[in-house]
Amino acid sequence: MSHENVKTNDCSGEALLRMPQGTRYAGQPMDASNRRSIEIKSSGDEHTLIDPTARHVVVDYFYHEGQFYRAVIPLDGIDEVFGQAFNFSKVRTKRSAKGPEIRFDRHGLPKRTIPFLNHLQSRFVLKSDYYVDLYPIESDETGVPAHRLKDFVYSVEIVGPAGVGFNIRDGLRGNLLSAHRFLSTQEMIFERIVLENQYVTESPHLPLNDREKRAALTESLLRSHRAGMSDRYYLYRVCGTNNCSSNPFQILDNIVAYSFRQRIGSMLYRLPLSPRLYLRARGLDSDPSVRKLVRSEFEDYIHDPATQQRKKQRVRLLASARRAARRETT
Repeated sequence: MSHENVKTNDCSGEALLRMPQGTRYAGQPMDASNRRSIEIKSSGDEHTLIDPTARHVVVDYFYHEGQFYRAVIPLDGIDEVFGQAFNFSKVRTKRSAKGPEIRFDRHGLPKRTIPFLNHLQSRFVLKSDYYVDLYPIESDETGVPAHRLKDFVYSVEIVGPAGVGFNIRDGLRGNLLSAHRFLSTQEMIFERIVLENQYVTESPHLPLNDREKRAALTESLLRSHRAGMSDRYYLYRVCGTNNCSSNPFQILDNIVAYSFRQRIGSMLYRLPLSPRLYLRARGLDSDPSVRKLVRSEFEDYIHDPATQQRKKQRVRLLASARRAARRETT
């Protein structure tokens, strides 16, 4: 992927971020209320943001429970890396005596109207004695952390003005930006499953060695930092595709030693057509028959009364924001 439009993240929490020139939303305030790339806190220059011998890295704008935090992330503590995916187009239904019913495929997943509209993200799970420690932003990351986490997600998602979501027209023309988010897996569950009722699937763990696991995390962090909040999202370009699928696969392609056949397979990454096929072509899908639903791992959290109460509050806030956006356009 071309990095001509990649700039270092230089935005602060107090700055009013606006959509850049060249987009059809130029000058409009950007809705970065819960989607931001991380910012690595380093005293070095751009080429030494993460020292090769460093045991941990400190970043700002890690997202958890509806807030941004400063996070201390262990670089050598990755136990497993997984690929996650879900399709966000409308489900296909069929008529029945009880009304419309969802049509399911042989894997138990809803059939979709646009099968290639998949979102892909990476999940990192830590070893038993390692944690991501979260502190308030601008703190000196000492003392008792506000939260301690065992796993988290790297996810490239679109950002635009309030009320503007993903659409193919803007995705193809570069009118939206990409936030390279780092967030807790629990927060991802809240956003994608509790709120949106998505069917998030997870691959078997990727067959990476310890060096490759560290490199996958390090390169994801660097990609997020350098993207900042000025990196245009391109659903597809012959040269310069920049979407949720291209970024994690290109990171893998830079760190894994492939055979000749797998190197040919690594040319598949531009469109989010079939994430599992892309893994299989690279020799990184250890069991293609497995279609784990992430929901099953988090049933207690999903049905917890506190989670459901937060859902009600969030739904009310989202409805209010949509009404406000409609009033501004009329």
